[in-house]
Amino acid sequence: MKLLHTADWHAGRTLHGQSRTPEIRQVLREIAELAQLEAVDLILVAGDLFDSKYPTPDAEEAVYEFFLTTGQAGIPSVVIAGNHDSPVRLDAVGRLLRLADVHVVGEARVAGQGGVLELVIKGEKARIAALPFVSERRIVKVAELLGGDPGAWRDRYRAGMRTLINNLTAGFRGDAVNLLMMHTTMEGATLANSEYTFHCTEAYTVSADLVPEGVNYLALGHIHKPQTVAGLAENQARYAGSIIQLDFGEKGDHKVVYLIEAALGQSTKVLEHRLKGGKRLKHFRCERAELERYLPEIAGFSGWAKLSITMERLEPGLKDRLKADYPHLLIVEQSVPGSERERVRGVDHTKSLVEAYAQFYREDRGEALPDDLRAAFEALYNEAHETEGAVS
Repeated sequence: MKLLHTADWHAGRTLHGQSRTPEIRQVLREIAELAQLEAVDLILVAGDLFDSKYPTPDAEEAVYEFFLTTGQAGIPSVVIAGNHDSPVRLDAVGRLLRLADVHVVGEARVAGQGGVLELVIKGEKARIAALPFVSERRIVKVAELLGGDPGAWRDRYRAGMRTLINNLTAGFRGDAVNLLMMHTTMEGATLANSEYTFHCTEAYTVSADLVPEGVNYLALGHIHKPQTVAGLAENQARYAGSIIQLDFGEKGDHKVVYLIEAALGQSTKVLEHRLKGGKRLKHFRCERAELERYLPEIAGFSGWAKLSITMERLEPGLKDRLKADYPHLLIVEQSVPGSERERVRGVDHTKSLVEAYAQFYREDRGEALPDDLRAAFEALYNEAHETEGAVS
């Protein structure tokens, strides 16, 4: 059977006030057309369909248009919720999406309660263990479903995930193509530079040894850079990545979907298909004296641009003039070497927020962040994340 793996659509995303949804809709149409052209049998969407738990109408329209198109073409889909999605909302609309042959797993469920789907495709059985994003707080609820002690699991995310994955894959047999879908961070995954989130830290990673040998393909979402998974065979697991360059941390990244051929008793084959849609992002850098020379290049760039200017002193009004003259220039930064602003700009944004706070505390206080304060910071961040959605 032929599968298409995609993830991290982030419909509803804005970039410095500029809606990216028209671009996302364009790319979703491109993916739907590809699915029909390649005669795909099943589409796997590994989370973060939306950028917010409360998506805008145009974001919902773009996503549901995709499923109506693929449903009318006779191509079923399996969808799991990501950390940006509202699991409850997805489960609610999932009943309607069944009319388009879309199977939605919003809230984490165990085997026998909707966590494992079985579909017959061209006379061949596909067994799909669908595991949406599970936060530390939510895995306590999962522990309750499995009859465990929630109190013992609070600081044991990986142990909880192991138990849940084992539960979902316990029924994997050689009579079906066995697929596992997850929205999580695998140990050793390479983050896109845009990803600056608590749930990509080491405390929230899943190791490759948690994935059973009987899994024909692991379809992952959450990390925006497409990649294989350390510790697993190259064609056994992939992150599909985001479908457009979502912010300037993803500039230069190629965006893809994967076409997978899986069959009983045969090795899985994976083909990367590079997406064409979506505007490209570019970061221009120059000295103030070079600015006039760079302006024609900025004017001729067809994507979204960011400009950083190093100067001896700030120029009031320069930013507004440049953005007025070049509407696609979304960010203009003026930096004066040695200024306080430059010191702040020097923070390492590849760190998680928790790690960045620990770095700030150490530099400000001259001592390591106490464990109790770190735990309190993590708890507050996690609670805010669950309420408002993620930052990446």
